[in-house]
Amino acid sequence: MIKSPNFWKKSNILSIVLLPISLVYFCIFKLYQLSSKETLIDIPIICVGNLVVGGSGKTPIVIKIRKLLNNYNKIFVLTRGYKGSEIGPLIVSKHSKFQEVGDESLIHAKYGTTCVSKNKRLGAFLCKKENADLIIMDDGLQSKDLVKKIKILVIDSNYGFGNNFLLPAGPLRDTINHTISKCDFIIVFGDPKENRFKKIIGNKKLFFAKKIVTIKKLKKKRIYAFSGLGNNENFFSQLKNDGFEIIKFKSFSDHYKYSENNIKKIINEAKKLNLPIVCTEKDYVKIPKQFQKKVYIAELDVKIFSSKTFTKSIKRKLIES
Repeated sequence: MIKSPNFWKKSNILSIVLLPISLVYFCIFKLYQLSSKETLIDIPIICVGNLVVGGSGKTPIVIKIRKLLNNYNKIFVLTRGYKGSEIGPLIVSKHSKFQEVGDESLIHAKYGTTCVSKNKRLGAFLCKKENADLIIMDDGLQSKDLVKKIKILVIDSNYGFGNNFLLPAGPLRDTINHTISKCDFIIVFGDPKENRFKKIIGNKKLFFAKKIVTIKKLKKKRIYAFSGLGNNENFFSQLKNDGFEIIKFKSFSDHYKYSENNIKKIINEAKKLNLPIVCTEKDYVKIPKQFQKKVYIAELDVKIFSSKTFTKSIKRKLIES
């Protein structure tokens, strides 16, 4: 995962200097899309992705959609298992380790059957072989591998589209207008009263959502928190919005693999400050097991506004010929 530089959020001279390379990237990307063919399998596929490099909240949206579509008997989540050593295709089991299948795959597996495959086509065929009746892809809006029945774009309102430039001058994987035109639904983490996304998206089916953090058994509000996400600021802000007083916050790079020394240092610092330690589920699965009892998990849930309308719209789209 590329670490987001500051100029991706607000342009400076460096982003302007990189614009010619962005043009080269755009040309190569469009050639890839024009020359690639998508494979059709007889299982509907919902693809949930983002437009910017880094975290936007697509994984909790995938989990939420899995819960909402309870009329399907066998929903499989298909993911490439970023930073996992296994090429796949394989089904994540209770014995799988994050070093093998990636951290996000372990989280998905808590909620249902999860397939990891670097090659999405092979992964989809394994899902079909295992009698899946619906596949939800975590990421892959820009890939040309499988025919997707539904495409959902997830946007974080705090970050938006960054400086609106394509890689590497900005965080965009594709152009804004092209991505929106190809998506069936757009979910924005933000205030439903906000108008800036309504103006950009137009008549597209736009839904708003918010993240809700719960920390079981934790009674104190003063905490020591850490995370290794695509956007650590989001986790910090979420905790703050939910009433926690963050005395110290430690940021790591996305999908960071924690060493014993990392965790020992955090535990010692928190002990000196007499603070409980909090991290995300994604971080918790990578903490060495002997230290996990010393850390609280900030469990993330998603509330989609107009949830019934959203669910009905998804189900209606799935049965369209």
